[in-house]
Amino acid sequence: MSEISLESRARVFSALSDPTRLRLVEILAAEEELCGTQIAHRAGISIALLSHHWKVLSEAGVVTRERRGQRQFCKVDREVLEAAFAYVWPRSRIQSALTSKR
Repeated sequence: MSEISLESRARVFSALSDPTRLRLVEILAAEEELCGTQIAHRAGISIALLSHHWKVLSEAGVVTRERRGQRQFCKVDREVLEAAFAYVWPRSRIQSALTSKR
């Protein structure tokens, strides 16, 4: 797991504080990667609105984008999310909570 500064963690949590962006991350987390039209369709939002939210998520480091031809593909940067959450809920507590729910 990589280290992440306090400012970077704040940007991650700020980006995730918007319900639409949180939903986008949930959609992406369930897949390896998706193109913009797939994400917008699944989230029920326009491409223009997706573009706005993508920018915020990208700047926070939560997602990465890659252009292939005329399409942009996006995926969650799981290392950034894990690093941000590790400070507020260490991995041992996460594993313990998941195990106790079974």
